[in-house]
Amino acid sequence: MFVLREALIGLKRNGTASMISIGVMFFSLLLLGVFLIVTFNLFGVIKIAQSKVEIDAFLVDDIDSTAVRGLKGKIEKIVGVKGVEFISKEQALKEIQEELKDVPDLLEALETNPLPPSFRIKVQEGYNNARDISEIARKIGMFKEVEDVKYGKEWVPRLDKLVKILFLFDILIGLIISIASIYVTSNTIRLTVISRKESIEIMRLVGATDRMIRAPFILEGIIQGMTGGIIASGTLYGLYILSSRFVSYYFPQNYILAGIVLFGMLLGYIGSRNAVKTYLTGGEI
Repeated sequence: MFVLREALIGLKRNGTASMISIGVMFFSLLLLGVFLIVTFNLFGVIKIAQSKVEIDAFLVDDIDSTAVRGLKGKIEKIVGVKGVEFISKEQALKEIQEELKDVPDLLEALETNPLPPSFRIKVQEGYNNARDISEIARKIGMFKEVEDVKYGKEWVPRLDKLVKILFLFDILIGLIISIASIYVTSNTIRLTVISRKESIEIMRLVGATDRMIRAPFILEGIIQGMTGGIIASGTLYGLYILSSRFVSYYFPQNYILAGIVLFGMLLGYIGSRNAVKTYLTGGEI
């Protein structure tokens, strides 16, 4: 009770500074929450695009059914291959006819079926990056029955690059928000420590330990972070309820809302601990 009472006294005594600290926490965590939601949805779109990645292995024209079965078994044994579907010349032509049904003149110009038989190969999740797909395609292309291999060589690396950029941007935003929040919280707690310097000295004289002295200040910072996090979470949820009427998107509310509050408390703890360590005299903090 002593620790909580002293923390609340500190918040009240430096009310303006505490409100500024909570405000900065709120804005920073709200910004982080919005960015996380955008990032989750972008990663979702990228994951869907990656799941659509397929390798087309075009076979020699004169391949027989026995060779097809044998080659299919060999490809299925390649690490990273999820499934192999054989596409005959006739099936390939039907798919082209379906895709070009709006331009029948092009189809009428075809006197014979120019399309080769092929394998449509799906890749396992975790192997749909540029390096692994390229390696799988290389192995498939080594079989003598395979004439050519296509897998979207141009745009698959772009997906990988986009994932890396988003990941790095997440880290950068998180660092900026963390540093700003810790700095403001530290300064607020420092003001509290300075204003209560005489009380701290008296507590030392009567035998109070460093842990007992610093505990109220650290709790004060945690309360500031928690308050900012709760307000940010409530605002974020309210924005989600309003925006979901107009657009549908993925919002893992339990993880994000709880995470924002916990992250705010962590930032408050770090900021207050740094402040106490810098300004509290006598002993290591």
